[in-house]
Order: sequence, then C-alpha cells, then structure tokens
Amino acid sequence: MGLVNWALTFDAIFAAVSGVALYLFPDKFGDFCFQKETDGVHWHLIRCIGGQIFASCLVSVKFRNSSHTSQSVLHFIRLIPSILILMLVFQIQSVTPTLVEPNVMNFIVYEFVTKKLPDTQVLQISYGLNNRSSCYTFVRRWVENWLKHFLAIPNSSEIILGTKLAAGNRFGNFLYQLDALASICIGTCWMTFPKWLLHRQVLVNLDESHEFLGRVMGANFIASYIVATHVLHWESQQDRNVAVDGRVICCISILVAQFWSQKYPSWSGNHWVGIGLFSTWTVISVIYRICLTISRKGKKE
Repeated sequence: MGLVNWALTFDAIFAAVSGVALYLFPDKFGDFCFQKETDGVHWHLIRCIGGQIFASCLVSVKFRNSSHTSQSVLHFIRLIPSILILMLVFQIQSVTPTLVEPNVMNFIVYEFVTKKLPDTQVLQISYGLNNRSSCYTFVRRWVENWLKHFLAIPNSSEIILGTKLAAGNRFGNFLYQLDALASICIGTCWMTFPKWLLHRQVLVNLDESHEFLGRVMGANFIASYIVATHVLHWESQQDRNVAVDGRVICCISILVAQFWSQKYPSWSGNHWVGIGLFSTWTVISVIYRICLTISRKGKKE
C-alpha cells in the first residue's frame, strides 16, 4: 500500500469514527466543548456536522486506487474547511475567548488546520493564537506560505484538476452543477447569518455557541462544492458514482437528524422548512443514483 493509500485510509477511519461519535453522542460533545449544558439546537447542529464528516469517509475509501484527477479533490475538500475553520478560530479568540473549552480549541487547530500545513507553519499558528497583536502579520505570512506550498503541489504530487468536460450525460452534468450551486448558497448562508436561519425554528435563546456550530456546518457545505464541480471533468464513471454516493449519505444523515431533532422541545413547528429542503435534495440524489445503477446494469447486459 502506497503513501497515498495509507493517508486516505487513515483519513477515512478518522472521518468515520469522529462522524459517528458526533452523530450518536452530540450532547456529550456539546457539553464538553462549551463547558455548559447544551440544548437540542446544539445537538442537531453537531449531529449534522457528524453526518457531513461521515459522508466524506466514503470518498476517501473509494478513491484510494483512483486516478490523480479524482484524488486531487480530497486535498481541496480538506483544505477549504481548514481555512474557513481557522478564520472561525480567530474570530472566537478575539470576540469570545471563553466560548470553547481550551483543549477542544487546541484539538480543532491541530486536527483540522495544522495537520494540513507544513511543519514550519504549525509554530506560526501557535504564535498567532497566543499573540493577538501579531494576528495580521501571522495571517499574511500564513497566506504567503500556503501559496508557495500550493503552487509547488502540482510538481510534487501531480495534482490534476481534470480533463475536458465529459459531455456524455447532459442531465447528470446539470445535476452536478445544481449540487455545487446549492452547496455554495446553503453553506454561505450558514456561514453568514446562522442566527437568522434558526431564530424562527427554535424556542430557545440563541448565543455564540449556536452561531459557531452553524458556521462550521456551513464551512463543510461550501467545501463539498468542489466535488460537484470537478466531477464534471472525471473520465471514470465509477468515480462519478462515488461523488453521488457521498452526497446521498450526507443528505440522508442530515434529513434523519432533522426528524430526530423533532423530539427535542427546543424546536418549533417551523423546522419543517429545512426538512422540506433536504427532503428534496435527498430525493433528487437518490433517484439519480438509482438511475446510474440501472444504466450500468443495462450496459453490462
């Protein structure tokens, strides 16, 4: 097993374990993370984040033996949320430094940010978090280092963004682009105004902890757009099917979480707006996956 296979296997195991843990025990994680008794809104958001993380493990497993073109997506799907979550960490450190338990904050920085960076940048991140007056200088140097590192990637690991557009399935390509559009729009809304999205759906007073979880979920949604845009250029139909499988698992996980949250007294009847949205997204992805399966069986016959 090569280095890439080992890395993707470890990534898949971590995503599976952490995703299932967040999905099944959101109350335990919420109470520990925020050092207070959390409510049903916290648990729902944590469960959705767990579903997003778990869905990504399928892509890592399936792409272990795929082409460089397909594997390139895995770099970006970890890179994008890492950068966005780093910005959330800075926001918490400067505005509400006591919001998240310090050990959890250090774990977030290490697991979701520093593990994606060269070793020399780990020291810079630690210095930037502990010295707010140098935050601007740190961010500027961090971006410069990332650009140098990123520009060197194509030569060192042969990251390929894709070939010419695969125009064989026009309806499928339309759905992939629609999925990318939905990921960006929904993710941006959650990153920008999570309180506004929740305020008519809940019966509790929302605070910064609810905003933080909503923005993390939004960051993961934004990151997932990269799969839908790159899949248009993949030559392997099997890899294109994996992209649909990942979206199906993500949508079903969040939809189940939404129904699950109805038993909590924190939610009002207006939560059915979100349920309707994800029901539509889930139905479309499931139907398209079934069509791909039927089409593949027809070609074999």
